Amino acid sequence: MKKKQTVLGDVLETVTKYFLIVVAVVVLFILFSGIRVVKSGNVALVLRFGKLVGDNYEEQVHEPGLLFAFPYFIDEVITVPTGNVVEQSVTTHYTPDGQSVQGLQGGYLITGDQNIAVVSASVKYTITDPVAYALHVKDISLLVDTAVSNAMVCESANMEVDSLLTDGKDDFASAILKRATEKLELMQAGVTIASVELTQVAAPEEVRDSFQAVNAASVQAETVVQRAKTYESTLIPEAHAKANATVAKATSAKAAAISAANVELAEFMGIAEELSSRRAAIYAAHGHDAEVTSGCAECDETYATVQKAVETRLYTDRFAAAIAKIKKVYLVSDGDNKIIIDP
Repeated sequence: MKKKQTVLGDVLETVTKYFLIVVAVVVLFILFSGIRVVKSGNVALVLRFGKLVGDNYEEQVHEPGLLFAFPYFIDEVITVPTGNVVEQSVTTHYTPDGQSVQGLQGGYLITGDQNIAVVSASVKYTITDPVAYALHVKDISLLVDTAVSNAMVCESANMEVDSLLTDGKDDFASAILKRATEKLELMQAGVTIASVELTQVAAPEEVRDSFQAVNAASVQAETVVQRAKTYESTLIPEAHAKANATVAKATSAKAAAISAANVELAEFMGIAEELSSRRAAIYAAHGHDAEVTSGCAECDETYATVQKAVETRLYTDRFAAAIAKIKKVYLVSDGDNKIIIDP
């Protein structure tokens, strides 16, 4: 009987020993369970009995490094990846090829001119407010998808389908970014959208061929208009330049003609005045009054002689001026004993 009691005591002693070891390990594990290492690119928040620890942002948000907290049943440590850029696809309003947009089989957008388009986007965002993100957000992917999808619906209603499918894509993406950001701020999601990139913008497969034909015609029309504008921008300045040159040339010719005419007129008036003076002098020399310059045959005969002399002088002066301009003179007989002066 003594022997049995000794064996039982040894067993109990061994069990007790190992139980105490296990209890000690569990107690140590609990005591050290609050010690955490916050990795780079992350921050941590501590909830003590479900309440955020800290009175301000600096006390609430713990930067990367070693974090000391109470055991897990007292403090809950939430890690927030603030250093990551998250990329997410939004396909709420996109219908892949081979599927119909009718009914609930596919998504689409209705544009301002009552056409439809299928659009998908790639959204990149970062966590900028870890407190709001940790306390207010359960499914950030759903929130971002909802905000961007809502922005797509609102902004497509302000655009025509031709613009959405062609040169208005960048403006559409910018408008989505702005409206979705405002929505997430109202929801206090704690995230900021960095970019919205449209990955697919197309007409539904059922009408895509017709849209492409219309777009091709629009592009061709725009090309023709652009060519016409280019031709206009080239032709009109050339015409203006030619017109200005013609006007300038005509103005110059007009001035030269008027100048030459004035010279000839002055010369003519000088000769006329000279002849008139001589005629008056001839009549005065024959005893006539100064006012009488006609009616005397002898006076007229003398005046005719003077007039002939003036004509000869003018002819000689003009001939001499013409000869002075000739650098070389060739004397050629034409068979009739005439001499031709050929410069």
